[in-house]
Amino acid sequence: MKWKEISVLTEGICVEAIAGIFHRLGSGGVVIEDPQAARKYINTETWSPQSVSPDFLDHEFIVVKAYFHDDKEIMDEFYNCLEAVKSNFDHPQLKVFIDEVKNEDWEQSWKKYYHTFKVGEKLVIKPSWEEYQPRDDEVVIEIDPGMAFGTGIHASTRFCLRFIDQYVKGGEYIIDAGCGSGILSIGAAKLGARSIFAMDVDDVAVKVARENIALNKLENIIEVEEGDIIETLADKKADIVLANITAEVVTDLIPEAAQVLPRGGYFFGSGIVDSRWPGVEKQLEKNGFIIEQVLSDVDWVGVAARKA
Repeated sequence: MKWKEISVLTEGICVEAIAGIFHRLGSGGVVIEDPQAARKYINTETWSPQSVSPDFLDHEFIVVKAYFHDDKEIMDEFYNCLEAVKSNFDHPQLKVFIDEVKNEDWEQSWKKYYHTFKVGEKLVIKPSWEEYQPRDDEVVIEIDPGMAFGTGIHASTRFCLRFIDQYVKGGEYIIDAGCGSGILSIGAAKLGARSIFAMDVDDVAVKVARENIALNKLENIIEVEEGDIIETLADKKADIVLANITAEVVTDLIPEAAQVLPRGGYFFGSGIVDSRWPGVEKQLEKNGFIIEQVLSDVDWVGVAARKA
């Protein structure tokens, strides 16, 4: 199968808006290449200089990439949405590039650059093609990202994984809104969650999530469906709602989560660009949440909030 790779170069102010466009158009995967974030980790023990090209570190622009089935007609709508973004953000400089990617190219690129790493105190993210011997206190998530968002590398996913690592004690009912590869659901299930309902608007993400759930032998705990979680949430039971999406969707989801969650229930929000954080914070407080923890990394924010 062939895929259309659409890349947008931006200085960063409208990264989230562009990613939101791609998600709404039903992308089979969104990638954000952020040299500012990469430079921050150059001197850490986990940094691998082979993971990016040398010239990437010298860039000031951020690249947002999305992938669509080659036969999916989305370009007219994409350019219309992009014009709206330009107007809303005072006409930033944006460049668009379109390329063709084959399935095998995508798969090989992941296997070359994606390696086992740890998040939080217990969770270890292990690609399916690598071997790893965990310590007694470690919980391993086997993952094959495929064409779905959610590898654990990006700050937004790491934030939610850290919240899961910290707050999931066992026995919880969890909703995973915008599940992507299924990485958050799998982590929560391996830490003892009783039941997880995961949903994504993208059929490719649903397929990949189901494959990863089967890889981890968690089909009896995690249910995955395709659809809009905001329309579905009211009929579900939850102690925790996970939302690693965009600030726009997180903001829309908060009132629905407030109706479903009991007192003391948790809402984990991520995928929030720092410029949109004040709006998310206001929405949480308006809907009766107490903000317990805020994580930030370069331009990204994640929040753990408790229903009062």
